[in-house]
Amino acid sequence: MGALLSDWQVSGIVTLQSGRPFTVALLQEIDNSNTGRANLGFGNNDRPNVVGDPALGDPSADRWFDTGAFVFPAFGTFGSSGRNTVDGPGYQNVNLAVMKHVPLGGSKLQFRLEAFNLFNRTNFNQPDNFLGSPTFGQILSAQSPRRVQLGAKVLF
Repeated sequence: MGALLSDWQVSGIVTLQSGRPFTVALLQEIDNSNTGRANLGFGNNDRPNVVGDPALGDPSADRWFDTGAFVFPAFGTFGSSGRNTVDGPGYQNVNLAVMKHVPLGGSKLQFRLEAFNLFNRTNFNQPDNFLGSPTFGQILSAQSPRRVQLGAKVLF
């Protein structure tokens, strides 16, 4: 009985992060400022005008921020939206490993049970941040669900 209850090891990692900020921009195909720089990739995209507060009291994957707070600026002008003005979803994760060591001659046999995203929390990715996109303001993907794996190895 003592051999069954001894030589156990537990380890874990807890990660808690607030949401990453992101920049709302116009689609790359839209050169609203007429500078010819809209198609050079993100960072050079034109930005919309801000006409309200984009924060929602109860954001969801279908509507992470108030998309009505952003409008197209007049042609030939730059938008008033700043960089990193909206916060994305936070991230919370718990990984856990339980290991049992069994003596094996001069070595040890280790059995492992590992769980990633132990509580199976949905951790959303960033929402679509491009005004002009049909999915503007929506979250279309998430991080991995819970994964469990078993393993064994010889320690010598």
